[in-house]
Amino acid sequence: MTGTVRGTDGTAIAGASVTIVHTPTNATFTATSTPAGRFNFRGLPVGGPYTVTAKAEGYGEVSTSDVITELGNDVDVGLTLKSEVLQLEKYVVGGTRNDLDSSASGAGSTLNSERLAAKPTSERSFADLISATPLVTLRSTFGDREESQITAVGQNNRFNSIMIDGSRTNDVFGLNGTGIAAFFNPLSIDTIEQLSVQISPYDVTLSGFTGATINAVTKSGTNKFHGSVYINFRGNELLGVDLQGPNAREQTLTGVKFVPKLERTTWGATLGGPIIKDKLFFFLNYENYESISTGRDLRFAPAAGVEAQILARLGQYATAAGKTINWGSPVTSATSNTQTDKKILAKLDWNISANHRLSARYSKTDGLVPQFGNFGQTLTINGVAGGISATPDGHFYDQARVGESYAAHLFSQWTPDFKTEIKYTRTTDDQLTPRKTTAPLTLITGLSGTDLLNNSAITNGSYVAGTEQFRQGNVINVVNQQLSATGNYFWRNFVFTGGFQREWSDFFNLFRAGSFGLVAFRNLNDFLADTNAVISRNYVDPAVRPLADVSEFASTGVFGQAKWNVNDRLNINFGARFEFAEAGLKPALNQAFLTATGFRNDGSLDGVKTFSPRLGFNYALNEARTTQVRGGVGHFLGRSPWVFFSNSFGNTGVGTFARASTDTVSPLPSSYTTYLQSFDPTSTETAVGTGTDNPTLRREVAFNDDGVKLPAVWRANLAMDRKLPFLDSTLSVEYVFSKVASGLRTTNENLRPLAGALALDGRARFSGTPGTQANARYSAYTNMYRVSNADVGKSSYLSLTWDRPLKNNWAFNLAYTRGRATEAQANGQTTAGGQFNRNVVFNQNSIEEGTADFEVKDRVQLSLTRRYEFIKKMPTTVSLYYEGRTGNPYSYVFGSDLNGDGVSFNDVVVIPTGPGDSKFDFSGMTTAQQTSFFAFLDRSGLSKYAGQNFVPKNSFNEPWVNRLDLNFRQDIPIRGQAKLQLGFDFINFGSFISKKTFGYVETAPFIQNDVFRTRTLTATTAYTATGQIRPTYTADPTGFGIDNGMSRWRIQVTAKLLF
Repeated sequence: MTGTVRGTDGTAIAGASVTIVHTPTNATFTATSTPAGRFNFRGLPVGGPYTVTAKAEGYGEVSTSDVITELGNDVDVGLTLKSEVLQLEKYVVGGTRNDLDSSASGAGSTLNSERLAAKPTSERSFADLISATPLVTLRSTFGDREESQITAVGQNNRFNSIMIDGSRTNDVFGLNGTGIAAFFNPLSIDTIEQLSVQISPYDVTLSGFTGATINAVTKSGTNKFHGSVYINFRGNELLGVDLQGPNAREQTLTGVKFVPKLERTTWGATLGGPIIKDKLFFFLNYENYESISTGRDLRFAPAAGVEAQILARLGQYATAAGKTINWGSPVTSATSNTQTDKKILAKLDWNISANHRLSARYSKTDGLVPQFGNFGQTLTINGVAGGISATPDGHFYDQARVGESYAAHLFSQWTPDFKTEIKYTRTTDDQLTPRKTTAPLTLITGLSGTDLLNNSAITNGSYVAGTEQFRQGNVINVVNQQLSATGNYFWRNFVFTGGFQREWSDFFNLFRAGSFGLVAFRNLNDFLADTNAVISRNYVDPAVRPLADVSEFASTGVFGQAKWNVNDRLNINFGARFEFAEAGLKPALNQAFLTATGFRNDGSLDGVKTFSPRLGFNYALNEARTTQVRGGVGHFLGRSPWVFFSNSFGNTGVGTFARASTDTVSPLPSSYTTYLQSFDPTSTETAVGTGTDNPTLRREVAFNDDGVKLPAVWRANLAMDRKLPFLDSTLSVEYVFSKVASGLRTTNENLRPLAGALALDGRARFSGTPGTQANARYSAYTNMYRVSNADVGKSSYLSLTWDRPLKNNWAFNLAYTRGRATEAQANGQTTAGGQFNRNVVFNQNSIEEGTADFEVKDRVQLSLTRRYEFIKKMPTTVSLYYEGRTGNPYSYVFGSDLNGDGVSFNDVVVIPTGPGDSKFDFSGMTTAQQTSFFAFLDRSGLSKYAGQNFVPKNSFNEPWVNRLDLNFRQDIPIRGQAKLQLGFDFINFGSFISKKTFGYVETAPFIQNDVFRTRTLTATTAYTATGQIRPTYTADPTGFGIDNGMSRWRIQVTAKLLF
């Protein structure tokens, strides 16, 4: 909170005593006005209300109340003192600004409790709540947990900073597309007091993002006991009433209405209050989430008695080898997918004295998601291909995420002019895969039985038992710690800020796929007789490398800034950060690799220094501040999921190798019994195969450039805000420009150019996958994935917002956003190979700037909230949220591996000018096929690229997306402050009332991790000996698919007791 004390003639009053009291806790804070009449408070509890009292010599003491503070914004209170009279000129009521925010310079917004409550949500997630912010987009939900991706101004969804009470809670290792380590939310949304979303905050205390920084402030206890008990239910029906629409895809394609089974229940409670009145307060929350849905269908039923025969024989193998292995029981029906998540939060707030306040928080999330391995799938191992599989339940496993966080925040005022904040947070994230069976993955093929999908007899069925190959030796442990200290010194019209922040993380990553062994039998007889088993196993040589990859990363930042209130109309904020990266542990140097290739494999971020200057301003065009201009420019250093860099620890080119029963030298046994004798199922560590390395083996290497930089952007914004007398609203227009200062890219340095090869379209050609020794640039290695920087990419976003906060029982927000974003590479995967493969290119390993995977070109949003009181003291609140936006971008690609880089379906297309184009050979097409081909080019819009070098990536967009959501709440008073709140969230309400108007969410036919989206123009495509492109075209490319999860309407009902 900041403000000025003036006399009635406008003269600043120096030495005035200003006292503010946080009404809920009676916490008291004091300040003295400067010679310019200005006072400042820092580190106040978010929200309020506050009572402000001012007095000065010759003036009486006067107070005003109901002042509300906002997260990330200074509430500017102007006080005019008359003799014995105080008039409040500017204040915040009910969590919304009554006037323009004089402290704002960058792009962003704050959502108070009223706006959070009004936003329709069925996922109860951060993403749902902040998706109404114009510059932030909830792209889609995907996967079995309906994960939500948050992207801001066209930036990577993994490059946001997500904080709780100012401390980062990101998935620092980086396997989750949501950006948080927990399966679902890191805390219950019922514990959130305010939520801040900042795109370009020029406050140098903030760092660690190139997208958005999102900060949730948790609720606290007060002098009055308060709390809630709540339950939310979402399912396919409730008491015979449909709560969920049918799968749009099946209904469209087959005409059959199918509503998937779903029961999703969240229940919990909050309680806050005093331990010692005016001194010590507590706030508690517990929340339990359970989702029950249909898992995978039973696809294959082995012939009578076969499964029992197989399980009995597996038991005999284990007994003969002297091992105890629980292989599990038969699965005779569709599986049930029961997901759980438990959350705990405990918070203490201690007013130590008038000058010191401590806030401490503990939180925990414990989530479990079942996985079904190869059940109902096909599997090929060791060259043995199986058909549809049946499995015992012992083959199933769980994904478990357990996160715990301890945080403390100390606020101190040492003198009237000097205040400090010290924060410490320790977070642990354990990502585990609990399994029922620890055993080699065992495949038996050639089984007779029934394909239950069409009830037909088959002879190529399979049975799979044991541990799924990618869960063999799979554990991740992360410890993240953060420490910061900030000081604020107030002098005249200046606020000087300085301090440091340090964040350090320790990573333990055990990922040894196939390390328990892979065993394949070509038929049932071989399995029963223990003959002709094809066995392979991946090994680690502990003398050369550790079983698990252990790494660490730290970043230390020091900063300083000055905020200068030049006068009542102009303030300027300027400062800088200096950050220093540390990575004390490096991958072990592979000297043979360095000698053979000239590349070091032990490169890291260690020692990289970054300087980030920032400048922001706010200028009012008139004394009444009905119009203001704000903006700034600055450098923002982000973070990257550590997995992008840690691939270099797991792929050093030494110490990991495979052995097989088919090897000519030192083969594994082809007897299952003999193999099991060397297998220890009692421990994850000892179950991982160990042996002596063979340094002559060809292997994959992943490495980082030494001195590789974290993602960073230069960002600037310019905005104008206008307070309108019409509807008591505000109109804002804002432009945000970002330029990549350092981006990340992955290349394969072992691609060998194809000597003498012609490509009339100018495309670089290679010899083929380096997995084949003759194709490799360096014959001793397979793929060589290199992570380096590419300073390519930018984004421009313009938003127009018309906003009216909740006043007189109604509110609205209307926004239009126009955006454009480019990038060199999307970085949407977690493995080095995945990053390289999922990148649409013309010339592989070259830097090519194209439309970003995260671009949202056009977006319209409308929020309406109306509060009624049909019955006295029983308010009814109805909120509507509409979003219409351009579909996600996608690329057209050629089928096959046209350029020989070892990757199929990643080569951008070139469009011929006609059948006679000399760059093309259409001899593989009939006349009719050529006619269809060129007709499709015209219909799709591809023909406009005819004769150009190539069609840039992501030049096309999926169809426009319309969505209308409804939120309804009915308050029923019980007694005193207690009330019952009943309501529902109706997601995709528009689809329910009119599928013609709101339609379906349509997606490109090929999607990887909801980032890499393509359509294949031609199937088999290759170059001729003369360098012409020879395509084949038998049918139009696959059309758009329908996203069931995003298209289906659904209702969540809620009952909440508040007291």
